[in-house]
Amino acid sequence: MWYQDRYRRHLCDMHIEDWSEKFLSEFSPEEYVENLKRAKINNAMLYYQSHVGLCYFPTKVGVVHKAFIGREHLMRDLVDLCHKNDIRVTGYYSLNYNTAEHDRHPEWRMITQSGISRRCSGERDDHEPSFASLKARRYGFCCPNNMEYRAFVFEQIDEMMDYFDSDALFFDMPFWPHTCCCEKCRARWAKEVGGEMPVSPAPDTKEYALLTERKYAWMGEWVTAVTAHVKAKNPDMPVEHNYASGISSTSDNGCGEEVCLASDYAGGDLYGGAAEHSFTCKFYRNATRNQPFEYMFSRCKPALRVHTLTKSAVEMKNAVAITAAHHGATLVIDAIDPVGTMDRRVYDRIGDMFDYQAPYEPYFRGDMIEDVGIYYGIRSKTSFYGDAYNGKSCSVCAAGTLARNHIPFGVTGSYHDVMRYPVLIAPMLSQMEEKDNDRLISYVEKGGTLYISGGGNRALVETLTGGRLTGVTPSDKIYLAPTEAWQEHFGWFNPKYPLPFEGLAPVIEGIDAENVAATLTLPYTNGADAAYASIHSDPPGIPTGIPMIVVRKYGKGTVIWSAAPIEGVAYAEYREIFLKLLMTVSGINEFSMESDAPADVEMTLFRDGREFLVNAVTVCGEDAPTMRNGFSVRVRTSEKPERVELLPDRTTVEFTFEDGFTAFRTRDLNIFDMYRILLPERA
Repeated sequence: MWYQDRYRRHLCDMHIEDWSEKFLSEFSPEEYVENLKRAKINNAMLYYQSHVGLCYFPTKVGVVHKAFIGREHLMRDLVDLCHKNDIRVTGYYSLNYNTAEHDRHPEWRMITQSGISRRCSGERDDHEPSFASLKARRYGFCCPNNMEYRAFVFEQIDEMMDYFDSDALFFDMPFWPHTCCCEKCRARWAKEVGGEMPVSPAPDTKEYALLTERKYAWMGEWVTAVTAHVKAKNPDMPVEHNYASGISSTSDNGCGEEVCLASDYAGGDLYGGAAEHSFTCKFYRNATRNQPFEYMFSRCKPALRVHTLTKSAVEMKNAVAITAAHHGATLVIDAIDPVGTMDRRVYDRIGDMFDYQAPYEPYFRGDMIEDVGIYYGIRSKTSFYGDAYNGKSCSVCAAGTLARNHIPFGVTGSYHDVMRYPVLIAPMLSQMEEKDNDRLISYVEKGGTLYISGGGNRALVETLTGGRLTGVTPSDKIYLAPTEAWQEHFGWFNPKYPLPFEGLAPVIEGIDAENVAATLTLPYTNGADAAYASIHSDPPGIPTGIPMIVVRKYGKGTVIWSAAPIEGVAYAEYREIFLKLLMTVSGINEFSMESDAPADVEMTLFRDGREFLVNAVTVCGEDAPTMRNGFSVRVRTSEKPERVELLPDRTTVEFTFEDGFTAFRTRDLNIFDMYRILLPERA
């Protein structure tokens, strides 16, 4: 398909109201395309409609933006101009966020527990800092369980497909911003589950699990129906649903594997730092049905809410380089000025960014080599204990540990083959992941090394450890004291001065002593008590013997269970203990690639037939220097290569070959470099 070699993508947000005659009055298809050309874009996502719900085409069932009345052809002119300049067009449609239709059709609204919509109540969700939560009155949500609303969306899709010569369609916001309590949702619950639908059950309850599973099923069924409607009209039309909420937001948002399966390729807009960016690229790469995946980032700093602050040239090059290191497509997001103009200076900067990437694009190929897998539970983004540790945060932190040590790894899950990994890390899985337990158990039985943490997935923990979870620690200030056999793995820490952890942890019984690597030590008093031992802290004082880390053989493999998610603590001491546990238990002492590069240089490795592609990218902040001294790299190639090259100029690099590894030294690194190892052709 055309999208397979279109790596320079763009979206200009047009969520613009029409109460002022000025709004979009200066919109110009010609100027828009000139900016795209300035930015070296080869795939433009164009707004056919927006969160506001107003349409930029002559809809008969919806509402046309007033600035387009009498000149409804403007957006189609823009589509045609893009095609004349070899720019493919993806049409944008906001699926469940539609303020105009929310206002016109009260019966279509998503309703909160209070009995009215958030737009009507102004009710905020301070735990979810999205635009729609913090500025609730601006956003109208329409419920996809309302069949009349569905019919309306299908009609608009037909209108768009008939009016525009699109190359793909993108559907935004396929998730539940809150639990909808409208009569259609309650009726569907009564029919499919029975009884009264729960509204806000606690995360550790069966009611929460059942409600959350229904939300995933309902959203999955909705996006699948949208894709099917598009494909029925044009089987060759690529469809993408925004998969950002597979990473962001809470566990109960309903954006799961089903959303990805309804898309021809995975993509989404994320607003975290470099660590989340890198993690998401690995997640999308293994989740997508077709390559390349698409990573979207905002040119505004830190996000679109700051309209006039643009990321520096270095920040933008660093962002595009992280995606390039995973051979993905970058979509940069701008936002149009309310009057319809665009800042051409921004597009010059985007053009410089893509000029930096373009020479490497012919080498965005091959399979990513992954020695370790991180099993990311999409439904485990919410902590049972209300603290900072959950499946997402701990997965991202574990990924950071592997990246800092230049260990080739990938992100996997229920959507992906886990048997390919000799070592699998599954942080803080919740009860919502139990459907995949048999596969994880089979993985260990057949010889894999599995690290799991927490007690959310009770069935998995109890099966693999042989113990029984009985509750949680009485304090959220706890310590992990190594047993004698595992003392050397804990470095500085010992039974008198154990490893501290700030958070609750599950308590387990029935573990054989020989399988215990660390036990629980409590402080002298509970932090909530008036009594204390030391006024500023809660030092360890009460050894308990309760297992905190269990290492147990299971079938042909081994499980490591840590009650406290030490993989989620971003301190060097925790990273070292976590990594040493993994390597000792798995018995792995060599990886497909090794390097002495600095910790803030991330490396990825791809293989395509007779060539290996080594990517190195500096992961730096706004003011950090981007230059790093050259470093050594060793890649397992099994046979001596014909040559090693620095791309894209194909400059020859000296190398050695010994014990199945090709070794070379890089030049000084400034943001991004790619090397190619060419094996000789077989006779």
